[in-house]
Amino acid sequence: MASTICGWCGDRTHMNMVLDAYQLPQAAWPQRTRDYPAWMAAFRCSNENCRRLSIGWAALYQEHDASSAKKRLALLDDLHWEPLQIRRPSFPEVPAEIAETASEAHACLSIGAARGAVALARAVVEATAKVQGITVHGITPKINALKDSGTISQLTAEASHQIRKDGNSIAHGDIGDEPISQDDAEAILEFMDALLDEVFQKPAKLHRLKQRHAERKQGGGGSAEQPAHSAGGADFSR
Repeated sequence: MASTICGWCGDRTHMNMVLDAYQLPQAAWPQRTRDYPAWMAAFRCSNENCRRLSIGWAALYQEHDASSAKKRLALLDDLHWEPLQIRRPSFPEVPAEIAETASEAHACLSIGAARGAVALARAVVEATAKVQGITVHGITPKINALKDSGTISQLTAEASHQIRKDGNSIAHGDIGDEPISQDDAEAILEFMDALLDEVFQKPAKLHRLKQRHAERKQGGGGSAEQPAHSAGGADFSR
């Protein structure tokens, strides 16, 4: 029984194979596994609120008949799945255009588009500086200006410069010099999320907490000044 994030419901679930495995024609084997036969099967999500079908496939590194391929597919933990679960987190306190770009970066990462994720993260960094009124030319001085103004910490500035470096290799066409792995892209998006949290989300949260505290203090102070009366109107304050 395979386990994965269901591309339909988004829950981690067990997938039960419901149809026999099928070997794809050689012309349809994925490029990266071209030397090995690709086998597919239909699986049903075990979440009772979903129960929809997904396709799981793998390149099996030895010749197999349908029966043995079915057994192997049912036991593998690293099947490729379709549809994929596309992750698009929201950033409610972030300006809309930046929030949408950050969400799109996460969507790229969730489908394995590591370069696209990193390129968008770089755009988020530069756009964040611009929305803070920083208009100096170039992303490096923009990050430094965010730090010098106290908007971000030294540590966040260093993380932002790492986003810049990895993003520059893509933006400038040097895509073969330093390959971007999925793990690299995941780290870059964590840096991006930390930047957005420090610049937009944490200040907004603290402002709301401060406002609620002031409202409670004001409301509590007002009620304390009222004389105590019984429901019948008698004054017991004497």
